[in-house]
Amino acid sequence: MRERIHSIDTLRAIAIFFITIAHVQPFRGFGTHGNLVFFVLDTIGQFDVPFFFVTSGFFLGAKLHTTSVKSIVRGTGRKLGSIFVFGKLVSVTAAVAVAAIVGSSVMSELSDALFNFSPASLLYYGDAQAVPLWFLSALFFSIVLVSGFVKFDKIRYLLPVAALFHVVGILSMNYPMVLDVPFRIRDALFFGFFYVALGYTIRTTEWTPKENHSHLYLGAVGFFLGAQLIEQYAIGYIIGENVLTQTVYLTEYTISTVLLVLAIFAYALSNPQLGKNTILPTVGRHALGIYLLHLPVFYLLHATKQFWIPVIGFPLPATLLWQLTITPLVYVLALGTYLAMARLGVIDPEGSHIPWLSRLRSRGGLSVRSRLSNE
Repeated sequence: MRERIHSIDTLRAIAIFFITIAHVQPFRGFGTHGNLVFFVLDTIGQFDVPFFFVTSGFFLGAKLHTTSVKSIVRGTGRKLGSIFVFGKLVSVTAAVAVAAIVGSSVMSELSDALFNFSPASLLYYGDAQAVPLWFLSALFFSIVLVSGFVKFDKIRYLLPVAALFHVVGILSMNYPMVLDVPFRIRDALFFGFFYVALGYTIRTTEWTPKENHSHLYLGAVGFFLGAQLIEQYAIGYIIGENVLTQTVYLTEYTISTVLLVLAIFAYALSNPQLGKNTILPTVGRHALGIYLLHLPVFYLLHATKQFWIPVIGFPLPATLLWQLTITPLVYVLALGTYLAMARLGVIDPEGSHIPWLSRLRSRGGLSVRSRLSNE
């Protein structure tokens, strides 16, 4: 598996599309049938974030060893830290721009971004004023946890311990009558840790699903998609007693999600050329950029509708056309913006997302050395 696994890149492109759906929420509130469509789309897409965790763990397994733990954790922290800072800057910039467009207080937005959060919210949960960034924090701490088991040579306990925490998270989130944990559980310990550990275990045990079994794995994907829909509906509308015509019940992950993600990843490994001759693998390699930019793009689109709705002459967001096209539009605009930033040198997709900071430091260092040499 040293060659590029096109199927994983293809599924990244698909997974990030479902993440965009989850945040843009097309069809939600668009009548009973609209709620049903969004419920189905969002539930099907619950494999998305876990898939990215598993993928990270899978590639981590190729390079994380007892002697490389320190360098891996340091390098991961540096890279994810730069991405986090970039995402935070984009989020704050978008919030300020939206405030300016709609006429609300720009200073209030800046104040919230700079001061209105707790240290735990910023450093551990990663959602201070920029909710999607929680993934980066969860991924880093999940890698730290996995690295700890590797460092102390306790790999045989890794997946069981991670699974135990994840079961606690699942029960507390979806079945509080069984177990109710009095703190937040969409984090590294109860969510990301398990899926990163799962990917790491798949790689280090060298499990290679056979290509001639790919149709069986695809069948398993379909089966567990159905199981997830049933479980999600039961949690929200039978146990939770919600009414679909009034609300769309959403949760982060379920028991079925584990089996679905495992089936999807097995299918990807059994069919590594999936999507090779399409644009999807290329898009999938830039999934992170779409993740970081899709919400700012969406918020800006909504903020500017006061300008373009009078031009077109009717409320486009209230139409079926908008519901059908808004997610692909945000997806494409986010990808295009990210690629433009990369071309302009604002970011390095393969490295630091704040290379300009290094350049500023370099210039500052050169200036200091120049002054010292002149003296």
